[in-house]
Amino acid sequence: MRPLSATLRAHQRGPDRLPYVRVTVRAERWGVPLLPWERLYRGDEADCPHALAVTGDGALVRARNESGALSVSRVANPGPDSGWATWTALGVAEEETGVALAARGNEVLLASVERGGRALVLRRSSDGGATWQAARTLVRESTAISWVALAISASDGDACAFYTQGAGVLKRLRRRAGTWSPALAWNRGGGVSALTGVAAVHDGFDYRLIVSGRAHPSGAKHVWSAFLGDGGFPEDFWSGLNAIAESDASSVREFGGPGVFRPGGADQRACFAARDSGGEPGSRVYTSHPPALMGGNPDGWSEPEPHEAASAYGLAVATQGATTVWGSTPNGVWRARLAPGRDLTDRLVEASWRLEPFATRARVALDDSGGALPDLSPGSTVEIAPGYRSGDGSAAEFGLSVHAVTDRVIRESAAGRARVVLECSGPWERLAAWRASQVWQSPAGERSREQIFRRLCARAGIRASGGGGQDWSGSYPAFAIRPGESGLSAARRLLGTSRVAISSSGQSLAVSAPPGEVAERFGPGAHPVETVGLGDGAPPSNWVRAQGPANDADAHDFASIYRDGQRLRLVRSLDAGSGVQALDRAAASLERDRREQRAGRLVAPFHPGIELFDPIAVTDARLGLRERPYRVVELGMEYSRRPGGRPRYDSVVGLGEMA
Repeated sequence: MRPLSATLRAHQRGPDRLPYVRVTVRAERWGVPLLPWERLYRGDEADCPHALAVTGDGALVRARNESGALSVSRVANPGPDSGWATWTALGVAEEETGVALAARGNEVLLASVERGGRALVLRRSSDGGATWQAARTLVRESTAISWVALAISASDGDACAFYTQGAGVLKRLRRRAGTWSPALAWNRGGGVSALTGVAAVHDGFDYRLIVSGRAHPSGAKHVWSAFLGDGGFPEDFWSGLNAIAESDASSVREFGGPGVFRPGGADQRACFAARDSGGEPGSRVYTSHPPALMGGNPDGWSEPEPHEAASAYGLAVATQGATTVWGSTPNGVWRARLAPGRDLTDRLVEASWRLEPFATRARVALDDSGGALPDLSPGSTVEIAPGYRSGDGSAAEFGLSVHAVTDRVIRESAAGRARVVLECSGPWERLAAWRASQVWQSPAGERSREQIFRRLCARAGIRASGGGGQDWSGSYPAFAIRPGESGLSAARRLLGTSRVAISSSGQSLAVSAPPGEVAERFGPGAHPVETVGLGDGAPPSNWVRAQGPANDADAHDFASIYRDGQRLRLVRSLDAGSGVQALDRAAASLERDRREQRAGRLVAPFHPGIELFDPIAVTDARLGLRERPYRVVELGMEYSRRPGGRPRYDSVVGLGEMA
């Protein structure tokens, strides 16, 4: 149960309850801001390596290396009518090598590869890219340099240049107090046979990197995330590599042109180019992000989604303050503005939700009689936080809140009133909508069920938190997700023989062992009840056979078999290496079916602390119930101001048997 203050707990049971339901709408999905890209420029420049930076006064500086000709563009007040096609020659560079830009205030740094391919050179501007100092050689190598990246720390102006060489060599050069230190090579080259791109940004603590290339020894193509320590982690500590995108060694798909940026100053994003020699011609840019609130080097990234940009060298990206993101290719410029959240509590007419083991649905009706809500649209997150005015001075206090994404916006006009209705869904529906774009496999012993589930959620952009027992975190099954399979289908297969409970909690899916102690009592002398109804029916299964690699085992509910006839469920459990383990998996599956079956329904004045899967006790003399334990298998909230009618503010609780 969600912890409640003493005043809120007492107030919800009293006769003079003061309901308060807060509703906010945010342009984000599961804590990750939405980026509504708009294209401001469409030109005819040739595709080539390119870069982008935003100065302190908002000027947009671009650079490109077209067949060895290095040129720059500076737009002081970027917008749809700016002179995006104007470029100024700056010098020469080695053909088909990268360029990089970074800016802090009026300082802009431009890195490129000197003609001949062996030297990394730096140009500096102190007036926001209006003029440039002469090129300075930072390092000269004995083998060719291919791709470069730059990042500046916003706090102190320290900087770092990164560059790739040959087969899997990545090096860094640090600038501290204006002095560049010698090159340092990373220590992760043993797992990489080739590098095809690098990008970097400073997050206020460390340098965040996105690199593309081929893995060693498989030759599989990858886009990886990594970081270099700069204080958040020990200085010059190289993290491991975590996959963002991958394709087989034999695939016609290659990755390159990586980018990394942080919209809003907190959210981390990656972009990259996928170059296909078969299927869709040319190259397509894709973007990806880890789930919200993921620190360190995220081990799970969302399924890459296509961007309008088409360039073999990716999308150059930069952020302007906390509200604007810019992206560019040589022949295109895009802008995305982050929208602020809105508190719509004063317009709320009705709100409701339903939480079930694999479903979260919500509905909000808002008064729009003044026509002030024209910009509400699908895709945004709605947070419904119900509570009571139970604090000091009738201050609002809250317990459980629900976050759901708007699927549909309905505009109504009836009886002289205008309303906007938002129909919303939760993380389970997001998993159901996600489809695997390619096969993914985890061999036996490599990842636990918990790790596989977290990765699966991350592909749909959802964070999974918490943990379960040995059959969840200590089980390492062979597991495969086939192309086109939904995330929900894969999740249910993972959960089928585990005892953990997973529920929607805030902006994540929370994993826990089902609680066993009674969280709340309903009935006389406890939380008041309006109605109780009980039902009885045949269970989904009363006989489960778990099939391991070499052992089968059965679990039974004989009372139901005698009454309802056999209802057999077959489950495959590849990590059940013994008969004892197979029996445990069968019993867990039977227990899950029983736990999720609804045996009754209770309606009570809204209780802000009750959560899905909580055990509760119900007393009702007419039904012969005396502190009868049940488990919450469905949880609803119903709120309605109903002008001119009877208002409603209830909890609707589906009662399940305690397994």
